[in-house]
Amino acid sequence: MDLKKLQAPLERQLALLGFELLCIELAREGRDEVLRLYLDHSDAEATGRKVTLDDCTTAHEGLLAWLDVEFPDLRTHVGLEVSSPGLERPLAKPDHFRRFAGHLCRLQTLRPVNGQKRFKGWIGPVTDTTLTLEEDGVLKEVPLADVQKARLAPFDESKTPKPKHLQGHLTETSDAGGVETSAADEEA
Repeated sequence: MDLKKLQAPLERQLALLGFELLCIELAREGRDEVLRLYLDHSDAEATGRKVTLDDCTTAHEGLLAWLDVEFPDLRTHVGLEVSSPGLERPLAKPDHFRRFAGHLCRLQTLRPVNGQKRFKGWIGPVTDTTLTLEEDGVLKEVPLADVQKARLAPFDESKTPKPKHLQGHLTETSDAGGVETSAADEEA
């Protein structure tokens, strides 16, 4: 299945429903394949709104009939799952990395970048073509075209030495900075 062929039409349809498609992945669960869509509200950066279970249900229901018309064979081969980004939010576009500058992320590349394919570093400056990470006090530039998978790593932030070179890009770790919290956290 060609996920790149699906991405643009899914992005357009989800935008009509008020959502941004953050990431799309094909996963195997037992003998079944699942097309997993991670989404956020289109206005999440401005409003801080978080994706709820009701939002996932709304998006899922809003996609089913459309998928049956646009991609009639798709649902016979794979299941559809719609998910919130969660705390370990996927990062796929330059704007995602810019939004979370100063946060820690785990990243894997398609091919080695200076002999390395897996990174865990603090997000620094981002251009349309490259991302700067600070890993163990060393600045590393990663071509965005080579990023295979990237996610925030909030659970590792307190255990990872703070960056030395990216002080201007660091966010306050006590501030959620657009990272989701559970309803139980908010009530406490």
